[in-house]
Amino acid sequence: MILPRLALRNVLRNRRRTTLTLLVVIAGYMSLSLAGGFMAQTFDGLSQAAIRGGIGHIQLLHPQALEGDEGQSLEFAIPEGEALASRLRSDPSIADVLPRIQFMGLLSNGPKSVAFLGTGVDPVREPQFMAVMDSLKDGAKANGGADSRWVSAAPGSREVILGVGLAKSLGATVGSSLTLMSTNKDGGLNALDVEVVGLQDLGLRELNERVLTVSLDTASNLVDAGSARSRLSLLLKYPKDTVKELPRIQTLVGKDVQALPWYELASFYKQVKLLYLAIFGFMGLVLFLVVLLATANTLLMSVMERVREFGTLRAMGMQASQLTSLLQWEGALLGLCGSGLGLLLTLIFRLAVNALHLQMPAPPGTSHGYELNIHFVPVVYFGVFIGLQLTLQFSALFPGLKAAKLRIVEALRHV
Repeated sequence: MILPRLALRNVLRNRRRTTLTLLVVIAGYMSLSLAGGFMAQTFDGLSQAAIRGGIGHIQLLHPQALEGDEGQSLEFAIPEGEALASRLRSDPSIADVLPRIQFMGLLSNGPKSVAFLGTGVDPVREPQFMAVMDSLKDGAKANGGADSRWVSAAPGSREVILGVGLAKSLGATVGSSLTLMSTNKDGGLNALDVEVVGLQDLGLRELNERVLTVSLDTASNLVDAGSARSRLSLLLKYPKDTVKELPRIQTLVGKDVQALPWYELASFYKQVKLLYLAIFGFMGLVLFLVVLLATANTLLMSVMERVREFGTLRAMGMQASQLTSLLQWEGALLGLCGSGLGLLLTLIFRLAVNALHLQMPAPPGTSHGYELNIHFVPVVYFGVFIGLQLTLQFSALFPGLKAAKLRIVEALRHV
């Protein structure tokens, strides 16, 4: 235990230099830990937006549904999708199955027609699991309309919910009457008169300018779907089991239907995650280099000022390897103290920032911002601690080797 005690005394000897080094370590720890918490919030928000935005935990689709553009509605659909959905609902690991009919066509107010991307959903099941009610906008009264509401489940109702951008391009509000035009599964053109009952803001301008939602009954009548469904969105009772359940569900549905997890279908999530990981990696590299150079400079200056001390220790019988270990202990103490203080300040700063409920600006391509909420991520805190500790041990290696090479006689005569 003599080496740790000597290392502690040496660290406390030059308090100004030790304090500056600790500040560098603390700043590095806080920066990486807070960045990790912010990334965790972003990833969690994007994943929930993808899952509750319609994908579900696992989605079932035709094996060719993602290959190229669909020439007409239901070209690549699950033929007996409704029957498959009913069968899967009895599975003990599945909370529910949401059938979907995806189609495209033109939406017209008479003088003007606009292309759209439509989705037919179950009016009852969809609000129970998806965030459809959260995206409804209630600002139509200012334009002479009524409040937005969800599509009715009543048989024969012809109601539609428009993206806010699509509604704006047609001058439509809640209560407006429009005409949906699309091709059926045989390629023939079909049209239905619908009433706008809601406006929806999905957060992305491109989606708001093109999407609309109708009931399964309305979509089925428009494209003559019958029992065919474009996709089935599966909601699991235990979302963490998505990866484990995927092979089993694929076996259940057979080779004619493909099961894909949400993270393979959420392209925006994948792109943002890769971007953030690249930024986090670059920032981490820069901070580790700063800590490395600052600590190496501190320990190297310590070696140069303690040449006679090291010579005395060697003359008293300390081995060169023990001298190197002494410097390693000093680096370890700096890392332990710096990381400990950094963790404490990170937790305090995180609580303070989250309590302020700060609003972040809207990211590029989106229509609204979000509240900053830095997540508590123990894995990140531990990983940053290990990374900084290894950096400090490495930074102490060169000064330790330099001290070990000192000749006893020359070190004792050093002035």
